[in-house]
Amino acid sequence: MDGLSKKIISSGGYFKVLAGNHEQETWIKIHDGETYGLSKKELDTLCKQIESLDLFYIDGPIMFIHGYPTLEFLQVLLHYKNVTGNHPNSFNRDHYKKAFKSIEAIKQYSYTKGKINENYLLYDPDNIELYYRKNGVGIASVLTQLEIDCIIHGHRPLASGIQIDYEFSKLLPNIRMIGNDTKVRLQKIGATIMRMDLGREMQVAFINKKTTNKKNLKKIRHLLRLSAPASTTLQQLEIESHQWLESKSKIEELSLEYKKYQLYAERKLQKKRESLLFLKEELHEQNELFSQAQGNIISLQSRCQQLENELLEKDHSKQVKKDKIEVLNLPLLITDQQSETYDTLKQELESIKVSQLILQQELQQSNKTRKEAIDYLRLSHEASQNMEQEINHYKEDIQKLNKEKQQRIFVNNELKQHSKLPRWVHNIYAAITS
Repeated sequence: MDGLSKKIISSGGYFKVLAGNHEQETWIKIHDGETYGLSKKELDTLCKQIESLDLFYIDGPIMFIHGYPTLEFLQVLLHYKNVTGNHPNSFNRDHYKKAFKSIEAIKQYSYTKGKINENYLLYDPDNIELYYRKNGVGIASVLTQLEIDCIIHGHRPLASGIQIDYEFSKLLPNIRMIGNDTKVRLQKIGATIMRMDLGREMQVAFINKKTTNKKNLKKIRHLLRLSAPASTTLQQLEIESHQWLESKSKIEELSLEYKKYQLYAERKLQKKRESLLFLKEELHEQNELFSQAQGNIISLQSRCQQLENELLEKDHSKQVKKDKIEVLNLPLLITDQQSETYDTLKQELESIKVSQLILQQELQQSNKTRKEAIDYLRLSHEASQNMEQEINHYKEDIQKLNKEKQQRIFVNNELKQHSKLPRWVHNIYAAITS
């Protein structure tokens, strides 16, 4: 398939592969744990390839889709076109490919059989003829509003191996539906070739087991004799140009947002730096107070020990005098000065003990404040690192968007060159294989 794609693109054509129910079922089973005997790397590659496929493709008045389009799906597509003003093909990018975020989301497009969830858009009715008999007029009306008058689909293999042209023509007014699944896996051949030149009626040629004759081959060569028509290339360039404009707008928005965030981050970092500086100074003061308090405690402990020794000496001296007086049977006489000195020493000792207790409490509080300051410094440092990482992420996003911008500029130049082609060169060519 890669070889075919390169050959078509090198010839000036456009190659598009659409997703069907088997691709979606495979993706769902892989995310449910099925490995199919493949390695994780191979499974990731397969999933990415499935996620890259479009659900449908519209070229001019022709819609290519794997299965039968439902009324719900077409109504959503029309709503998207009317609300956004985008070409319906952009629905693949804006909605379908985003549905691969979850299994439940992708199931709404997976041609589910049996009981249908009310939010499913594409499903597979058991009796498709009965479904179109009931909803055909509404489906034709929506297709007309989408400016689509031809649908090419597969999904349901045709036992005859031959395409069904104008399928359900009575049920779909003014809509040409072609069932294209000719069971190529068994029949080995099958395709629908279409060409619509400006001012001419659309030409259709079927390739199947009954059309492999010289006359039909000559008709097919006639349809394919020219290079890829300009319209398909121009349409793709228009889509890419529109995407480029969106990317440019997104770059400008992100640049403005980045500048605002950068200014905000710089201000916040400056406040953090000022806060850190203040905390460092406060921590330095706390360390000095801590050292001073430790010195005071040591000094008070020394003074307290000295006072206790003096009091012990006084008590001892007092006891000796008392013993001598008792031996001599003399009355005990304590001068007022000795009594006052003793009381003063006791009061000073009590005061020192109270001061020591207060200082110990202050030391504990200082330790607690110091620990909180250190924790805050650590958290501030981590916050600063996180903020710098976010700024780096913003810078990387801007660089990526700038690269996309350069690519879109190149596409825009190509679009301008193609737009200079005369109107009579405008052709539409589309082909699908089952």
